[in-house]
Amino acid sequence: MNRHIGTFVLAALAFGALAGVARPAPSAAQIAAQAASAAAVSAAGPRDEEFHYRWELGNLLGNVAGMFFPHRGEGALTFKAEDSGNLRSELVITSPGHAGEYWRYGAVIDPRRLKPIRAWSSYLWRGKSKSKSEELGPQGVMDVVSGIYSIRQDPPWKPRRMEIWSDGRIYPVVVTPLGIENRRLPQGTVRARHFSIRGVDEPGARRWKGKLDLWLTPDEWATPVEILISRNLADVRLQIQPPPPVASNPGR
Repeated sequence: MNRHIGTFVLAALAFGALAGVARPAPSAAQIAAQAASAAAVSAAGPRDEEFHYRWELGNLLGNVAGMFFPHRGEGALTFKAEDSGNLRSELVITSPGHAGEYWRYGAVIDPRRLKPIRAWSSYLWRGKSKSKSEELGPQGVMDVVSGIYSIRQDPPWKPRRMEIWSDGRIYPVVVTPLGIENRRLPQGTVRARHFSIRGVDEPGARRWKGKLDLWLTPDEWATPVEILISRNLADVRLQIQPPPPVASNPGR
């Protein structure tokens, strides 16, 4: 039983990449305001950002798996500007008591095109390791972190089709905006825009069986306050944590 549960947990965490409620369509003024805000942020150039999370397993299988494997830990999503003008982004998930073990998803992103140039994914867990890296070039395929970045910079008002890179394979998916919701976080309740990413059927293409949900603050920064990864009946929920306090300098 442990072996099968471990497989499900690894699938949930190391997946490699990335029913709405009826609502009125956005007005032209809303779309123009969003475009202007995104253009202003883009004109300023890519900025360094670092978000810290606590994650835990959910769902029935996730709760059972937590009896045998870590069921909570820490995560970090970073965006770092490079001298070339590109952006290097990584999502790293770790667990206390398992030093050196991790799950990592990353990409070098062209912030002007909102597309990844290169993507990679890797993990080291219980003596098992796997690593994939690929130059994506001009083909316009997203990976999980560049997908998050793209939605933050250019959030869709209606369902948007895209392709996602996952462990060396490419899957067609659809990004659906689900409106603004109240999310209960450790530091209080916040309002956030909900986006879902789901696999779709296309002739000759594999269907992505995972799910990815994002909740972004409804402002120009679109801070990812919550991320939910679902795969094989196990959910991994990451909730943003407040930044650590800045230590005072007694010598000043």
